[in-house]
Amino acid sequence: MTRSLSVPTLLLLALAMVTTEASAQRRGLVDVSPTSVRRGFWLEAGGGWGQEAYKFGSDSYSSNLGKPTFDFRVGGTLNSYFRLGAEVTSWWNSYQDVDGYDVHESLTHLMAIGRVYPVKDLGLFAKGGAGIGWTGASVDYGNSTTESGFATVLGAGYEVQLSKKLFLTPAFDWYMSSYQKRDDATLHERLLNFSLSLTWQPGR
Repeated sequence: MTRSLSVPTLLLLALAMVTTEASAQRRGLVDVSPTSVRRGFWLEAGGGWGQEAYKFGSDSYSSNLGKPTFDFRVGGTLNSYFRLGAEVTSWWNSYQDVDGYDVHESLTHLMAIGRVYPVKDLGLFAKGGAGIGWTGASVDYGNSTTESGFATVLGAGYEVQLSKKLFLTPAFDWYMSSYQKRDDATLHERLLNFSLSLTWQPGR
């Protein structure tokens, strides 16, 4: 003879199953449940198009020159609203001078950066940072020059979630850097960079 389970017994069994499932989502002190989109270590790489201009001293800036850029970033997540990291951004240009020699120009920044996310459940962020810039030029079979100076960056972007660990991140960044030599006018360079990157966060 079979006996049917009472309603209180069924409720107790259901509660036990939910408790067991919730416990299975935790391993020691590490919570593996999806409590937040942004968490842990993150790494980002991509490319873009940068509009570069320069000036010496108090002169006016030159016309913008658009060339490819490369970006690489890495860091950690403090909470759902703030990420810290470091980045390398490089812009380069090649052309032939009047004598037919190949000239290669580059502008590179190494930055400590912070990203602020004003809304927890959105990928929108504002960005700021500071670091070192390098500007240089080299001529095939000739001399090369490189200068270093102080650089800053302001920007904004949006992380579009493709999967639990992968994001597509369009962004624009405004870089400013200055390079000073003794007895020479200070060289100022600016770069407006539009980039598209892949952001990967494996978790904690």
